[in-house]
Amino acid sequence: MTIAAEPLAARDAELTGHGGRASLVVFAVSVTIGAILSQHVARGEALLAARWWLLARLGLWTLAWLVALAAVLRLPRRIAVPLIFVAALAVRLGAIAGPPLTSDDLFRYSWDGRVQAAGINPYEHTPGATELAPLREPWLWPEERPCPLAYRPEGCTRINRSSVPTIYPPAAEAWFAGVYRLTGIEARHKPWQVAGLLTDVATVALLVSALRRRGRDPRWAALYALCPAPVLEIVNNGHVDGLAILLSVAALTVASPPADRPGRWSLPQRELAAGVLVGVAILVKLFPALLVLAIAAASPDRRSRALLRTGGAAMAVCVAGYLPHVLAVGGKVIGFLPGYLREEDYDGAGRYLVAAALRIPGPLAGPLSALTVMAAAAWVWIRRPAAAVGAAVLMGTLLLAVSPVQPWYAVTLLAFATLATQPRWVAVVAAGYPYFFAVILLHPDRAGIGQLAYGFAAIALTLPSLAMTARPYVTTGGTSPAA
Repeated sequence: MTIAAEPLAARDAELTGHGGRASLVVFAVSVTIGAILSQHVARGEALLAARWWLLARLGLWTLAWLVALAAVLRLPRRIAVPLIFVAALAVRLGAIAGPPLTSDDLFRYSWDGRVQAAGINPYEHTPGATELAPLREPWLWPEERPCPLAYRPEGCTRINRSSVPTIYPPAAEAWFAGVYRLTGIEARHKPWQVAGLLTDVATVALLVSALRRRGRDPRWAALYALCPAPVLEIVNNGHVDGLAILLSVAALTVASPPADRPGRWSLPQRELAAGVLVGVAILVKLFPALLVLAIAAASPDRRSRALLRTGGAAMAVCVAGYLPHVLAVGGKVIGFLPGYLREEDYDGAGRYLVAAALRIPGPLAGPLSALTVMAAAAWVWIRRPAAAVGAAVLMGTLLLAVSPVQPWYAVTLLAFATLATQPRWVAVVAAGYPYFFAVILLHPDRAGIGQLAYGFAAIALTLPSLAMTARPYVTTGGTSPAA
């Protein structure tokens, strides 16, 4: 992606004649292709049956998205912004046309909601525990024999890792309980997809509003709104990450005052409110903890004060969220997190793919990857970029350093990159999919595929940065070029 973000007034009046009509046609055709592919993919075979053909269709959808993005950036804002929102809704409606394709996480969501509806703490028992056997029903626990489900050594169930406790934090569990109580088990996967659609559409609307507040071009909301990744992961797969993303974008929006007026809230009030939102987001997924540093570093006040306000508010919310569960079940609230980190080989050398691609010896891969994330944190703290830019740098560096199998983790980065108007981070979002397919399909060279994918993403991010530092620049008002 080579399109650069520009000031609001620079392009709004362009191409209102023949060129504007051509851009409108290109956008309409590209979005139509994307909506058709969204529905086609959702109604098609799941990953294990479709195999690499599913990745090929996602690649074609990605091409349509990039063309649509280039076209909408050439349309006047008064036309482009409503079109982006309508197009975002169209591609997301297509994604609920079928069951989840590449993830079975929502089955655990439904089970945890069912357990809570029965008055049982979700951290108390594993799904396979005999105490919960009366709650089992055929949708999550098929009764036919032989078992029609693959990769289920713990028993015939759609729930992954049914022999281990839940990994999800308290706000995520409250979300599962709320959705389940509204819909029940008979609705199956559809409520989780609809819940994902609602949170993701709200995120798109908030991105448009936040870009306007910051004096940025709201057309850049298309970077997130039309991308296949959030449509597949948040809507079709129903991942709870969508709720954490919405809360995170809200925190970044609250922390930054409008560009044209100071706003109703004072700086301490904004940072306290942002900290509360970050705390709730952490109680959904752990990634939003990075926002504390990004928001504090960008504060016009003393950074230590901002860190105390934002971090203190976030910590207070986290303590309040965990305390009832700690009192009820004690240390069980940690759930499967330690086991998950071991399972993903974060205590070894196999997970750090960029380090492996650089031929860094195994024992050094983890420590050097951690140092890279620490260096990114130091850069954010010293250079004090805008909060959204800092968030993108921290999240993007973390993903490159730990190179996760799960591509939906990078959707959070895509939201931050959209708010920062830095499309180059899309390279990290794209890198996760070849590796994920290779792992799930048990490709014999899956580690090599992951090294290539994440390695190319690192190169795509590094080269433009080197070119930028190689040429002189003029700062205004002490603001760094990244801000």
